Amino acid sequence: MSPRVVVEQVIRSWSTQDVESTLAHCSDDVVYSVNIAAEAAPFAGTSEGKDAVRAALHLMLEMFDYLKFDQVVVGVAGDVVRVQTQFKLHHRRTGSNLEGSMRSVFTVRNGLVARCEEYLDESLVEAFMRLVRQREAENIIFVPPSLPARAPKGSAGGPARPTSVPETPDEKHCE
Repeated sequence: MSPRVVVEQVIRSWSTQDVESTLAHCSDDVVYSVNIAAEAAPFAGTSEGKDAVRAALHLMLEMFDYLKFDQVVVGVAGDVVRVQTQFKLHHRRTGSNLEGSMRSVFTVRNGLVARCEEYLDESLVEAFMRLVRQREAENIIFVPPSLPARAPKGSAGGPARPTSVPETPDEKHCE
């Protein structure tokens, strides 16, 4: 399997946010490096081995919803595959969005990713994480809205009303 195909499989797996499927395309001693200061973000720095990479990927998924994560292979030279990513991430606790681009350099050996190095705008990420830490310290956190319960499959009518919202006589309904 060509290095490009291996990286495209990693991209497809990560697009579903399936950590184990993503790691299935990586060597046991894989190295994952987010090239920003380790103090800037908890997922920054270098993770070595599948267990460390798994922990870093899970941390990212716990911290962020991926609103946009468009990855395109922009170059292949031997075992090295370069990828450009446009992203928009939503910080779950504060509701803040981080948007930008990054590049990733994958090294493939024996049909598996042996190394992935990601390069982001360090100043952008540091400023964003400073804002997040400040909002968390001031307890300015985002509480996602409650979604109304859905009607059971096959039942007539629309979605069930949330039980926590009292119905009042003057309440308007959209039909």
